[in-house]
Amino acid sequence: MTSTFARAQALERALGCPFDPDTAMSLAGGVRADESESEPVEAYEAAWAAGLHRDLVPVSDGGRLDSFESLTAVVRAVSRRDLAVSIGLGSTFLAAAPVWIWGDEGQRRRVAELVLDRAWGTAGISEEAAGSDLLATATRAVPYPGGHVLNGRKWLVGNGRRSAFATVLAASEPSYGLFLLDFDALGDAGVRRLPKVRTLGLRGHDLSGFDLDDCRVGADAVLGRPGRGIEMVSGMLQFTRTLVGAAGLGVADTALRIALRHARSRMLYGRPASALPPVRALLARGFADLLVAECTELAAARALDVARQRTALWSAVAKYVVPGLCVDSVAASAEVLSARAYLREGVAGGAFQKLRRDLAVTPVFEGTELVQLDTVRAQVSSAARRRGASAKLPLPLLYGFGDPVASPAPREQRPSLTFGGADEVVDLLDETVEALGDPELSKLARRLLPARDEARAVLHARGTHRTDETYEAARRHCLVHAAACCLHTWLHRRTALGGLAAEPAWLLVALRRVLARLGQPVEPDPAAEELLVRRLEDLDDTDRAFSLVPLRLAPQHRAPTL
Repeated sequence: MTSTFARAQALERALGCPFDPDTAMSLAGGVRADESESEPVEAYEAAWAAGLHRDLVPVSDGGRLDSFESLTAVVRAVSRRDLAVSIGLGSTFLAAAPVWIWGDEGQRRRVAELVLDRAWGTAGISEEAAGSDLLATATRAVPYPGGHVLNGRKWLVGNGRRSAFATVLAASEPSYGLFLLDFDALGDAGVRRLPKVRTLGLRGHDLSGFDLDDCRVGADAVLGRPGRGIEMVSGMLQFTRTLVGAAGLGVADTALRIALRHARSRMLYGRPASALPPVRALLARGFADLLVAECTELAAARALDVARQRTALWSAVAKYVVPGLCVDSVAASAEVLSARAYLREGVAGGAFQKLRRDLAVTPVFEGTELVQLDTVRAQVSSAARRRGASAKLPLPLLYGFGDPVASPAPREQRPSLTFGGADEVVDLLDETVEALGDPELSKLARRLLPARDEARAVLHARGTHRTDETYEAARRHCLVHAAACCLHTWLHRRTALGGLAAEPAWLLVALRRVLARLGQPVEPDPAAEELLVRRLEDLDDTDRAFSLVPLRLAPQHRAPTL
């Protein structure tokens, strides 16, 4: 684990504790930028100083991105401080990803040069009228001798005003294409930047757009094979939507930490609020939701390193599950804080309300929950036509969180549009349930099997149709997948991770949280919840992440709370 998570741990030390108002990427600084709707300049400078731009460029192209599992931990560390910063950097990665995957040597060299020089990138995919329907893209690229002329408007894109380069989806011949626009080289000729859009959260992020008006680009602007733009966008999203979950985990960690510290210092009825059973139950359930999300996210991120052939399905599942669970975890923290969750001052400098507003975009960013369910519906239903596909991926490899692996460069193993029909996460659930050995865990886990089979039966039989029934089946499939990730983690990784990961309490509460979402009646386990809260308190006292991974944080600043 030392090498895989070393970068995130070094970043924690470099950035310092977000609760310390004197650090460059502090919660207090983020609130100030949010209040003025301005970029968190000092935080970005700290990010550059820590070398975060190098994490966006593969090692093969001169950066230090050699593992998506490692990058996930980095994104989580940044998002623990300010989601606006990680989303800004993530928008650059979104723009660069298709270049890393399909770009020729010259295109990769130029984009690597820009990113390593701290330039911003933007993915010109979204349009106001098209929404998530890529086939409704109205931007056009018309051939002319030596290149193309682009006309259209890209709107609600990250870094739209400050970007030095863009990857743009446009209708062209023989079909939709993806184009690399070097704004610096163009001198913005034919490009008009649009105003920043005012938003509820992420007020410090440049969410804007640009108009292309007879924008002329050369033949070297074409990315990949002509006419494969939709395919390329679908492929690059497997990388970027996976990373959105990591951002949510970082926010949920800080929100839960704020709630825990407040509850431990807030006196109610002559004792700390954290001593009250309802408050402890909220903390336990919020923590359990975070851990379910973490197991799902870590498996999806590691799949980008060891099982890229499966990520057409697993990245969509993770994108549906993880942000939603993080939102639920933060909602539980808000209940603990009560009225103080709404204040723009007081506890943690009023940071909680910003965290909650910022987090609200993660279920929408990189495709809404409905878009992800539609992808899951289509992927699982298509697997029915490939019955007989056998599971080939060893689960100890997929769930070997922290074990270094050789991750292929994006261009060396390009994403597939389908997952091949074998889904080891849910296909091998039966074997994992039988191997648990613990009667209570086994009893809960067996309740997942009929839920899996029923959802899959609906999707195999009627999944080609967009109906309430098939979307509900896709939702249930995602939840079973999340619970399976927890069980596989317990079986294959608890000894190596140690600490919390080796204690059954977290899994007992986590399984109950998923079963409840599946509509199955389940009684709470107060003893397991109590043990989980005690572990939560220990992790905070010893400056460790709220995680199954034993990641040490920057030494924690503990100012007096209200």
